[in-house]
Amino acid sequence: MSLFEELKRRNVVRMAMLYLVASWVILQVADVLVDALELPAVWSRGVLAVLALGFPLALIFSWVYEMTPEGIKREKDVDRSQSVTPETGRKINILIVVLLVTAIATVAVDRLLPETTPVTVTETIVTEDQAGTADPVQLVAEKFAPAADRSIAVLPFANRSAREEDVFFVDGIHDDILTQLARIGSLTVISRTSVEKFRGTDQNMKDIGAALGVKNILEGGVQRAGDRVRINVQLIDVTTDVHLWAETYDRELTTSNIFAIQSEISTAIAEALRATLSPEEKEQLDSAQTGNLAALEAYFIGRQQLAKRTSTSLAEAERQFKQAIELDPDYALAYVGLADTYNLQVSYSGLAESAQEALAEPLIARALALNNRLGEAYISMATLADDDPDAQEKLYRKGVELAPGYVTGHQWYGGFLSRRGDLTEALAQLEEAVRLDPLSGIVRISMGGVLESLGRFDEAREQYEAALRIDPGFAAAYTSLGALDAFTGRFDDAMVQLRQAAALDPGNPQNPVVMAIAWSLVGGDAEADRILAGTEEASAWWSGWATSYIKANRGDLAAAAADTRIVLAEVPTESTALWISGLHDLHSGRTEVAIQRYESAYPSLSDKAAPVVDGTNYFAAVNLAYFLQAIGDERWAGRLLDAALAYVETVPRLGSSGHGITDVKIYAMQGQTDRALAALREAVDQGWILMNDFDEDLAPLYDEPEYQAMMDEIKAKQAEQLKRLRAMEANGELAPIPAATPAG
Repeated sequence: MSLFEELKRRNVVRMAMLYLVASWVILQVADVLVDALELPAVWSRGVLAVLALGFPLALIFSWVYEMTPEGIKREKDVDRSQSVTPETGRKINILIVVLLVTAIATVAVDRLLPETTPVTVTETIVTEDQAGTADPVQLVAEKFAPAADRSIAVLPFANRSAREEDVFFVDGIHDDILTQLARIGSLTVISRTSVEKFRGTDQNMKDIGAALGVKNILEGGVQRAGDRVRINVQLIDVTTDVHLWAETYDRELTTSNIFAIQSEISTAIAEALRATLSPEEKEQLDSAQTGNLAALEAYFIGRQQLAKRTSTSLAEAERQFKQAIELDPDYALAYVGLADTYNLQVSYSGLAESAQEALAEPLIARALALNNRLGEAYISMATLADDDPDAQEKLYRKGVELAPGYVTGHQWYGGFLSRRGDLTEALAQLEEAVRLDPLSGIVRISMGGVLESLGRFDEAREQYEAALRIDPGFAAAYTSLGALDAFTGRFDDAMVQLRQAAALDPGNPQNPVVMAIAWSLVGGDAEADRILAGTEEASAWWSGWATSYIKANRGDLAAAAADTRIVLAEVPTESTALWISGLHDLHSGRTEVAIQRYESAYPSLSDKAAPVVDGTNYFAAVNLAYFLQAIGDERWAGRLLDAALAYVETVPRLGSSGHGITDVKIYAMQGQTDRALAALREAVDQGWILMNDFDEDLAPLYDEPEYQAMMDEIKAKQAEQLKRLRAMEANGELAPIPAATPAG
């Protein structure tokens, strides 16, 4: 008799099948119990280890022993004529079938029943000034699509060294691996901002994977001791808790070794997930961005500071990126980081646009000279090409194509598309950004901005509030909430949010000037003047913008126009400054000068036969039409008004991205008084109270009784807001306004 026949006779083959099927069922039950009891994942691995050790023992037992009516006996002691192994075999067959049916049913239920409850991730987020007081925050990361097979989150590596100062060394390695993986187009890689929320977590991998929307997680640790470094990593499929790949690297601590390890890890992950690598991607993985560990550390800190979006953090980011460049003049990404810092300082620190362009352009040129396949550099270049929207879009597309995992690329491209009016594609880009970085506050704010443009204000507010749940000290989220409230007519609520933003980021000139204008619009002139005092030192052009607006609203157009010179010298396309300056030119008999200024600032409006009007210039188009009508050029003016109205009809009235009462102005200038009054009535009913005394394009409505009645209604609402604001101020409901100081 052959060995295989003897194995079958002794039921060893059947026992092997029974053991494997039973083990699978036991593992499924163990997985459920581990999740239900919130046990560490090591328990599941322990069960697997025990079952694996038991398998050869079960086979040996089947070979050596036999079940008999008198009990278990050694096989050599059983009379073959009395053996009941065939009957035992039939019983084993039945048991195998039962277990197989159970296994198939378990798989069917798991695959067919939808998940109905979102996974919540509980985490304590503590800001510097809230240490010890923050409560746990429930962060729910929605997923726009099921987790892809090649989706991965790289959790922050554990620092297993004795020295705390090695943290940045460890984080730098982690960040560089993330950067390399994000360049692989066939992978979905969660950004550092989101994975950072799970630093040192004791949650199981399945919950983390569900919260981040990924199927795979890489975890590991780094130990630096003397001139040696040990890096151990393991790749886990969170749906099965199976280890797809693991490796330990024990090398001499040299720069070349560190970057070689990072490249090896990235390549191994790509292979484990069966990602397809293009030749360009393979080349990127094989080449390090820098050969200087200190430069890598400075760059990493710079990116961290950049994400905070405050005037102070941007000043620190600038310092760190400059240090990275000093340490390694060939570090292309450091040049991009510094250029992005200058870009953001325009909004958050009051840096003049002209200064930003002068500083950023050579940095981006240097980055591309070092690496012309650097997607991040093309994204940065796109932000400077706002005088040519078509070229700007091509740059954004190229950047996203070269760096598909670069969250900022999708975020900024989505913002550009939103401003142009391509809201469907803008939303798709922001959804991708949220998918790649679900726990990023600034990405949530950008998503909220697109939702505002779509008129989905409740959803926009949810995104801004989600940003605050992620980071309760995130000043930019308060600014966004304040703007949303202001542009829906709730100045009292807006002031609460803006005061909080100003308290958290006193170096940002936006918040005080917006607060000053809000006070001015409801009649609080004294409060407006008090807030504006000192803002010029923080930012001359932001201060000039606010003072020109307020002076024009008080009827001093000449003084307002003088202030607009500061603004237009730095931001030639600023629509309010162009309008105020143009009105002064009109009253001074220099209307042609105003028209030339618009043509210079907005070349796309200069085509008299077919002007191009979109979300970036429709305000300017309407204002330019007013000045054209003043000189009798009705044809050009009419085309501008028709194009602007076509765009306005596609966007909401309210919200910080809304058109306000632009349709009212267009109808008034077209001589459609009834439609203008009806549109204004709609705006007032929706809560609109932002009326300017220098809106001369509404002049055709001034003598209409219905218009006058609505103005009285608006003034009454403004008076109510002023009364409420002053009561809040007196009761201490508003955060104190910090002194405006230059950032840095």
